[in-house]
Amino acid sequence: MHTKNYKILFLFLLLLIFPLKAEAAHHGLTVDQQKDSLEDYHHFYHAAFSDKEEVPDYGMYKIPGLYNAKTLNLKTNDISDSRTMTPQGIALTEKYLLISAYSHDHQNHSVIYMLDRQTHRFIKTVVLPKHPHLGGIAYDPKHQRVWVTTGGPLAGLASIDLKELEAYQLKRDSVISYHQQLSLKEVSHASALTYTSGVLVVGYFTLNEYGRMATYRLNDQGELTIDSHEKISSFDQGERVHSGLTPVPSSQFARSLGSWKTLDMIQGLTFYQDYLLMSQSWGPDRPGKIYFFNLDKVDRFFSIKDAEFSIDTPPYVEQITAIDDQLYTLFEGGAWPYRTRNPVLVDHVIQLTIKELLSK
Repeated sequence: MHTKNYKILFLFLLLLIFPLKAEAAHHGLTVDQQKDSLEDYHHFYHAAFSDKEEVPDYGMYKIPGLYNAKTLNLKTNDISDSRTMTPQGIALTEKYLLISAYSHDHQNHSVIYMLDRQTHRFIKTVVLPKHPHLGGIAYDPKHQRVWVTTGGPLAGLASIDLKELEAYQLKRDSVISYHQQLSLKEVSHASALTYTSGVLVVGYFTLNEYGRMATYRLNDQGELTIDSHEKISSFDQGERVHSGLTPVPSSQFARSLGSWKTLDMIQGLTFYQDYLLMSQSWGPDRPGKIYFFNLDKVDRFFSIKDAEFSIDTPPYVEQITAIDDQLYTLFEGGAWPYRTRNPVLVDHVIQLTIKELLSK
């Protein structure tokens, strides 16, 4: 009897020392369950796990907020719980893994989750102004600035200083401030996003026709240059001020270096050596795809026949990002709108060893 009491006391003390974080509710699959669930995707599985027996969690990160996430209510700006957060984008900084998500029920602000790259532990949630779809997120290491896709009258991009993300604390009526926000002309909806060598590449999702991606060079200050000859008069500056955004003239357009046709149903873009990788998915009834395009062999149009090769992934693959010979893959199928009809639940970020992908 005394032994049982001591065990209860010990568990109670552990909870006091290491309190549970409600923001990072860890329902869903365990690490081993997640690994086993992917066995039918042989190429994907081999690239994910063949060299990660000694890596913590087999290199996986539990996606926060799928079952419950703290954010702010859009109407009241009070702290609220959301059970419909849908992950969309992934980016890595020197210390953090960032995941962007939006509230599927349109009742709450969109967010960015911060996780520790080394320990894989959830750190905190950062609340963004309003409810952008957040289809993509990218990191500029030179200027230590995070970029996200935003909605509005036109496609748009916004940047956030990394130091602002680090300093942010969730509280009532507190959203992160953008460093810069601009609209885009060459794409009708900004969804996929990646960074490479001082350039942002933006793509948008389409269902029944080819998509498009456009490139935008950052200046020496890590900002987008502005094409001031065209403006839109319908942009609601009043909403921007009310949301706490930095007062940058977002009625101006970013200046593009050029645009290209892409595949339909593109969710993510990333570069690796001489390759451009595209992730593609739509719905639960087909596998996702990751295509490898050799940039030396593609001109102005990316089509399936131009891909060097592709691999199947579970459904609902979203953004991908390549760093240190690893391809980080994010899935939205663990979110509330898709969970019950998803044939293969993926509620972890999965790392794929790119050399294993290229060796097949």
